[in-house]
Amino acid sequence: MATIFFKERLEKIRVQFLFDHPFLSVLALSIPHKYQSNPHMLFETDGVSVRVDNTKGSGYDDGRLKYLYAHVLLHILLKHAFRMKDREKPTWNRSCDIVIGLLLNDFKRVGQADEEAMVIESFRDKSVEEVYNILYRESREGEGQQSEDNPLQQKMDIIEHEGDTQAAVEELDTLIIQAMGAARKQGDIPASLLETFDEITKPSIDLHTLLHAYMTESFFDKESDFSRPNRRFIHQGLYLPGYRYDCSRLSLFIFLDRSMSITGEVFSRFLGIIDAIVRMNHDFEVSVIPFDERVYTEEKKSYDAQSILPNISFAKGNGGTQFDPVLKYLNTHAGEKNLAVILSDGYFTVQKAPAMQTLFLLSEKKNLKRFERYGDVVYFDLS
Repeated sequence: MATIFFKERLEKIRVQFLFDHPFLSVLALSIPHKYQSNPHMLFETDGVSVRVDNTKGSGYDDGRLKYLYAHVLLHILLKHAFRMKDREKPTWNRSCDIVIGLLLNDFKRVGQADEEAMVIESFRDKSVEEVYNILYRESREGEGQQSEDNPLQQKMDIIEHEGDTQAAVEELDTLIIQAMGAARKQGDIPASLLETFDEITKPSIDLHTLLHAYMTESFFDKESDFSRPNRRFIHQGLYLPGYRYDCSRLSLFIFLDRSMSITGEVFSRFLGIIDAIVRMNHDFEVSVIPFDERVYTEEKKSYDAQSILPNISFAKGNGGTQFDPVLKYLNTHAGEKNLAVILSDGYFTVQKAPAMQTLFLLSEKKNLKRFERYGDVVYFDLS
């Protein structure tokens, strides 16, 4: 009897979603609901179903119940169970809750949040992965104590999916597109949700592929050469020219913003990507230079095609960031075969584009737009 009564309460909420938030209604009507005993929360999800523990629902009024129901549906919409991968589960769950808390705070008629809702403005405009990176680093550095910016609540409502993940994701993608189609027709939907939706539907390109394509187009000049035919289409009887690469030296300047939050492990992985790219295509010299309020030329570390990638690490800075000293350095060393990569979170001001071709590789998505007029801009996921 209690289960029937609880189902009637959820049905009432679905009807409200139909008028207030059609995309939530599409999910609620399409996603299987399993009534069972949950180990942690009233609503839990494995990414493709909602698991409901109706015995836990008696303590919630309709407003709070509506909010929690919307919360778990957003976990599904944003594919949090599938994006978790091998990350630490409690920290990932908390990161997802922070992002959803900010999204729901932008909505009207979505029920009533309570003191457990994680509406933390310092994380606004960040993806779940960005929030996770921050919380994970803080916990490893001993800074993960309960505070306004890093709550300790462990609300485990995301369950790892079991079964054919690829098939589940493909089926879910179809449903998400239908749900967001309903949202766009409605018109009255927060921009924050639309941006988050674009984030999960746009194909993800790994950094190695992206940088390789960028550097090939920009610096690895190719000339047609029939003496080395392109073998890709020979089996079709097509003899197309191959390419030979310009052998002039590429000078690559990598500027590391010491004020940003980046672990030595992530920076080493980034340098490994760069090293693999330049060794495949070109004679080169790579110089890594730290900066914050000034350029630390005395700490510059360089290597070339005749040497192996050295172990390069720099201490984290304590001050702010100024780009003018970097700009001066770049303009002094500008050349046809010189490329600069600025690895930063983007919390500084640029007044003028460098004379050298420059790629801003930023870890904060909200800063990308500001840099577009000063060079090429790419988002760098630090996870």
